[in-house]
Amino acid sequence: MKLLFTALPGSGLFLPTVPLAWAARAAGHEVLVINNGLGAGAAVGAGLPTVDVLPERDLWAEFMESVAGHVTPGDNDGGVTISGGFGWFGEQILEPALAVARGFAPDVVVSTLEQGAGPLIAGELGVSLVEQGIRLGWAGTGEHAVGTRKAILDRLEERRTWLGLAPPAAPSATIDVRPPSMGGLATDSQWLMRYVPYNETRLLPAWVTDRPSRPRVCLTLGSVLPQLGGLATLRDLLAALSTMDIEVLVAAGEVDLGPLPDNARALGWMPLGALMPTCSAIVHHGGSATTATPLAYGVPQLIIASFADQPLNAELAAKRGVAISIPPAEVTPELVRESLARLLREPGFARAANEVRDEIAAQPAPSSIVGRIEQVA
Repeated sequence: MKLLFTALPGSGLFLPTVPLAWAARAAGHEVLVINNGLGAGAAVGAGLPTVDVLPERDLWAEFMESVAGHVTPGDNDGGVTISGGFGWFGEQILEPALAVARGFAPDVVVSTLEQGAGPLIAGELGVSLVEQGIRLGWAGTGEHAVGTRKAILDRLEERRTWLGLAPPAAPSATIDVRPPSMGGLATDSQWLMRYVPYNETRLLPAWVTDRPSRPRVCLTLGSVLPQLGGLATLRDLLAALSTMDIEVLVAAGEVDLGPLPDNARALGWMPLGALMPTCSAIVHHGGSATTATPLAYGVPQLIIASFADQPLNAELAAKRGVAISIPPAEVTPELVRESLARLLREPGFARAANEVRDEIAAQPAPSSIVGRIEQVA
């Protein structure tokens, strides 16, 4: 079987798709990834056959430049701006992606909801479409998923008509990575799949498996927020944590944070899945992958969510009892310290996090989902 995978080039919107592509290759199937820029490079780094369909452009950088003037940390309306703009990616890649797809001749297209080119490619080629959910906030038949899917395809309708393409394919099935207690739903056409953390590969330091003598806490704001003015927030959080008797691991890429407190060390980009087994808590921005990874390891979370789906992720995690959520406008050093101390001290957070961890571990692995894709193809 030949599977064509496609997603948006942003790291949080592409990297969660990698484990299923790995599973397909491990099962002996032929896989091709269509992406662009850093997303294409990350796919190659993950060992996946990949085509950059617009090698002369960096669509994610262009998108971020346009969004930067409209979305700022703390702007909870930003989700409308960003989600509504995702159709732009499909507009840009549709023609060259379709040319590659025709040559590859897949039996099935596996596309994230956000990449509107996927349904159009599947519709034009007359093959099955499987929609790969990557978010904690929505999937499948959920109201937000339905609305976002429609908005993206509506934006692409003019391009589809101009090119004379067949109507977009409806998904034969959707994949839902949410644990059931946080909205995950299993039906004949909506498949639960275990969330397997992946955010690129790095050479790990030898101490990463050591059990620390005091609580180890990870601090990250992801890759997008620092580009939108969040670097000051990261420095403020680091200063707030500097007075606590904890070890702080700062996963923030190659940014200049200035002198670090004595209890902190900067790791650049480091796979969160490698850090979580020895962490007692994580402080972060509420990105979907950043929220899901500690869930898979049973780690309590302090979430300061700004825009897009971050507030929804924070709300879901707090409601489930695995996190404390602080709106950006209410953040103070004292509240950050108090909230983190609660996460470390009160057993209910760790207990709920462990329950969700076990729930995720019980969901079908990507390898079993490959078998279901074979059936719909």
